[in-house]
Amino acid sequence: MELLNIYRHEPDGSLSWITSVGSVKMARAIIHSSAVSPSDEFLIYDTGAREGVTLRADGHWLPAKNRIKRDSEVAPNLG
Repeated sequence: MELLNIYRHEPDGSLSWITSVGSVKMARAIIHSSAVSPSDEFLIYDTGAREGVTLRADGHWLPAKNRIKRDSEVAPNLG
């Protein structure tokens, strides 16, 4: 299984990396424990498929707002 990277959507539109996990179940647990508010949004990014989905802390799935760009493009601010 590929790793799933979890990023927090920051108010300024940037992404902050939280951790990597091996399952969606673990990603949801990390998001639940990392959230300050039910409306906090997190990107779950599958490194193998190079696809991501956005999950709100209250459990609602949303269309991905930010995309992780391929290596040849600009990477997101992960600082």
